Amino acid sequence: MNWNRDTNLSRFPTYLPYIAVVLVSASILWMSTTRRGNDTVDFTLRQVRGGSFHLRSQPAHPVLLAFLQMVPDTADTPSRSQAVFLLSMAQQYGPHGLTVVVIDASALVNLRSPDHTALVNASYDWQMNFPLLEDVRNQIARRFRIKQVPTTILLAPNGRVEKRWQGLTRPAVLASGIEKLTGGPLGRLPAL
Repeated sequence: MNWNRDTNLSRFPTYLPYIAVVLVSASILWMSTTRRGNDTVDFTLRQVRGGSFHLRSQPAHPVLLAFLQMVPDTADTPSRSQAVFLLSMAQQYGPHGLTVVVIDASALVNLRSPDHTALVNASYDWQMNFPLLEDVRNQIARRFRIKQVPTTILLAPNGRVEKRWQGLTRPAVLASGIEKLTGGPLGRLPAL
């Protein structure tokens, strides 16, 4: 076959491969923002008890970010147990600067976002003393590639993902990652 100017391939614009490279590079860069140790992450979401939460507006402290199934509210869900563990982490490491934040990921399991009132009630029933955020369209869950709940992510003070735990994660496991960033819980004596 003779490849001259009269073939259909000669009409193929020479700049299209460059556009493809740019698009692929941009998508890889976007996806890398939620991988461990890469670029920082940021988001703004509505808090169920009012106001909004902007990650970058928080002081430069570690953030323990948990994606939980808040609705339906049953005592036997892994998310409910994880919330208890998060309360413990907030009490122990909050004085060292740890911020605990929960994002409702019920829509990943229930295939629809829960009623706002149900989330407000769950936040009080679960005695959450930290922000519970609504991710109505699962945009943040998709950015973090959440496939199951609970999933807990530890962000360093600079906003980088340090650790990621899928499923129910025990307090000792959470504490081991947190202590590297905060210096330990209250009452612990420094090593000699």
